[in-house]
Amino acid sequence: MLNRDLIRASEIGDWCFCRRAWYLNDRRTRPTLVQIEKRQAGIAYHERHGRVVMQSQRAMRARNFVLVLLLLLAVACWLTMRPN
Repeated sequence: MLNRDLIRASEIGDWCFCRRAWYLNDRRTRPTLVQIEKRQAGIAYHERHGRVVMQSQRAMRARNFVLVLLLLLAVACWLTMRPN
């Protein structure tokens, strides 16, 4: 028999993350097929979005690398071309 007055740490984490999900899980309700399909669609959307974000972050890192390289090249050219 479960003691309803006992709160576990995992329940606190679930409640902090999503109170509604905690409430529904506490009442032993299960999602419908439509809700499961919506969740799967949401997961797929977020995975696609994550790939786009990672791709843009790689592009920004590459841009920064090229900018630093060009700056170093400009400084090197300036140092070698200036009169002594």
